[in-house]
Amino acid sequence: MKIGSSDSLLALVNNYAKALRYVLFWLKENVPNPEEEGVLGKVHEELYDKIRSEHNLTSKIAEDCYRDALSVYKGLV
Repeated sequence: MKIGSSDSLLALVNNYAKALRYVLFWLKENVPNPEEEGVLGKVHEELYDKIRSEHNLTSKIAEDCYRDALSVYKGLV
């Protein structure tokens, strides 16, 4: 099965990847212990609006992005 790539899909993937990198760098600088209580709320409070506006992501995708980044960060730390 071949999936056609459209400009909007490629833009979404690029924006998601940039946002994911941004969140990972933010986590590295601001969250020394990703297992502490309230980290997800802190990340949401600090980054949700910024991810949505600067990276042009929908609400659900922005939430998935910072949750994915937090999961990756927990695996690295």
